[in-house]
Amino acid sequence: MKMKKSLIAGLATLSLSVTTGAPLAVLAHPIQNSATDNGQSTLRPITSDVAVIAHRGASAYGPEHTLAAYKQAMTMKADYVEFDLQMTKDGQLIAMHDETLARTTNAKELYPDRAPWRVKDFTLEEISRLDAGSWFNKTYPNMAKTEYIGQHVPTLKEAIEFVKKHGNGKVGLYMETKAPNVYPGMEEKVIEILKETNVLDDEKLFLESFSEESLRKLKTLAPNVKLIQLYSGSMLTGKDVYQEMKRISDYAAGVGPSKELVVPKLMEAAHQNQLLVHPWTVNSEDDMVSLLSLGVDGEFTNNTDQLVDLLEKPYISHGVASGDVTDSSAILWARTNVEARVQFEISTDSSFKHDTIVKTSRADVAHDYTVNVEVNGLKADTKYYYRAHAVSSQYTVNGSFKTAPEENSLKPMSIVWGGDTGGQGEIPPYKSFKAMSAINPDFFLFSGDTIYADNKTPAVPNPPSQTVQDFWAKYKENRTDAGLRSLLQKTGTFAIWDDHEVTNDFSGPSQPLTQAGLGAFKDYWPISSERSSADKLYHKYSWGKSMDMIILNNRGYRSPNTMADGPDKTMLGEEQVKWLEQQLLESDAKVKFVATSVPISVPTGKATARDGWANGNQVNPNDLTGYENEFKKISDFIIEKGIKNVYFVTTDVHFAEVIKYDANHDGKTDYHELISGPIGAVKINPGTLDPTFGPERLYAEGNFFNFGVFHVDPAKNQAGVEIRDENGKVHFSQTFQLED
Repeated sequence: MKMKKSLIAGLATLSLSVTTGAPLAVLAHPIQNSATDNGQSTLRPITSDVAVIAHRGASAYGPEHTLAAYKQAMTMKADYVEFDLQMTKDGQLIAMHDETLARTTNAKELYPDRAPWRVKDFTLEEISRLDAGSWFNKTYPNMAKTEYIGQHVPTLKEAIEFVKKHGNGKVGLYMETKAPNVYPGMEEKVIEILKETNVLDDEKLFLESFSEESLRKLKTLAPNVKLIQLYSGSMLTGKDVYQEMKRISDYAAGVGPSKELVVPKLMEAAHQNQLLVHPWTVNSEDDMVSLLSLGVDGEFTNNTDQLVDLLEKPYISHGVASGDVTDSSAILWARTNVEARVQFEISTDSSFKHDTIVKTSRADVAHDYTVNVEVNGLKADTKYYYRAHAVSSQYTVNGSFKTAPEENSLKPMSIVWGGDTGGQGEIPPYKSFKAMSAINPDFFLFSGDTIYADNKTPAVPNPPSQTVQDFWAKYKENRTDAGLRSLLQKTGTFAIWDDHEVTNDFSGPSQPLTQAGLGAFKDYWPISSERSSADKLYHKYSWGKSMDMIILNNRGYRSPNTMADGPDKTMLGEEQVKWLEQQLLESDAKVKFVATSVPISVPTGKATARDGWANGNQVNPNDLTGYENEFKKISDFIIEKGIKNVYFVTTDVHFAEVIKYDANHDGKTDYHELISGPIGAVKINPGTLDPTFGPERLYAEGNFFNFGVFHVDPAKNQAGVEIRDENGKVHFSQTFQLED
């Protein structure tokens, strides 16, 4: 029995609120909600079943548009067989993709003097003499079969009757009017044959075309037929996808976009208008899964069996990731679409033939089918490969990471950092992740606002997120970004939270949504038990003696933002402040890299409710909020203890800035602050800095998507920072000579 219906909720965890109207016949079976349904995301199918559409038949295994390919598709359990239609010189409809006969038949040999061998220039009788199968054996010798020799070009009527007979009435028909402008009267002929073969009123019948004119004509001829508007990339260029989907919904039952067009905005626009989404042509398992994670309602594929297999078994649905990597351990993460056992294999051998560690974990509904597995006993300064699969599935997802160097070693390193993804109407995909991945960093620091739980997106169209299911949906939405998945699979990640993982400018102890938001954050990131236990989230990670990265938790312990600053007000909590001071004091690393989710001197939040350390007294001298009293303790500690080469790194403010600080005004630099972002949120320009800790701007730029790169070169006793735009272009670069 197929699992497709039971998988729907797991594909994107969601049920859909749609506008009222007559349901499509194909939606006869109601969607069964699972425990992970959040009741509002548009990133899930609006059908009870995901349709497997055999593109030109099982065309990866046999000659396209032949009865042999159609039969293979049905044997492989396709839900629909697709026919492309052309019209002969004598007005007969045949199944063929091209307007010419040259590519898929022996027309050149049989009719050498009739170039360019256009279908419309040949009668059906002439076409019936052609061999439509031998070309496949020559082109794909590893797939060749003697039965393909002499396969003929089927007529539409013949193709319909063949599918009806061999599909036992269960396999649907999906046909495209190709080049209708070339064939006057094509639409009338199609409807005539559909009536003649008694399939016009079938529930599992779709007609498709790139031509809106052709579809509207078909709608006039057969008002109840389900029509699919096909789209190539150029057809949507410059158009508002929401307006376009609303416009076509008066004649179309769905859309067939080229697969690269399928992003959350298109899914939301289509599903809000009750339009099915059937992308083409999806031939790799990775692409199939990626589109399933977006909630498509069906897929055109040449590899019928692969898509059927995915839909029948649990599978890894949103990529894999590694994180919180040390010199001897790492956390591996994956998500399945339904409850399953997940197996990880880890090795220094990319073929996994030698020295392979195997770990398994159960993906269950309580954690939205995510798993985190800790791997210990690893070698320092070593590249590891890993792969994950649901135990019953053949589909495998691969990743890699590099362990930290040995404790006392000095090795060059580079990292990327960024944050602010999914806010203020910016929806994935985001270009910065691909640019980050191209740098091949040692690790990625995701500096907070990894989602915007309180902002409207296709995953949560009615914000703010209120339930853990809402928060989960946000993480899944961002994981539909192929660039993010690629980066997470390529290198280790250290994820920290900020306010939008829960709600804007929140204080953990006093915010009712903290538990749900924090739970989802821990579910969706590879976080070590040391960080996640007791929800402390702060921890130190060392990269040999080149860098100590000190990750702070700026949310979980803070006093309310509206509280007047003073000795009793805290952002980090007394225990974390003492811990931070201890890490700074005891560190013998070249660089002390403090990962904080809020800035030092950029006033954030609202007046009289400042969210960062600064109170913004250069803006409002009477503002008594902020957390300057606590940061002064940290700043004074750094100066009094003579701690060198301290770099605070953050995002949060939606522009890039590099600042040096002379907090005691003695003319020497005490520490630096490095700010990047946003990756995918509103872009703004820098304002004025709070002067309390003696900031001096080295660089400030806004109104562009960006990320940061940080390098350490122990041999030269140098560190460096770059700010790069979403395409990877360097906007700012600075080298710092490290102090001994």
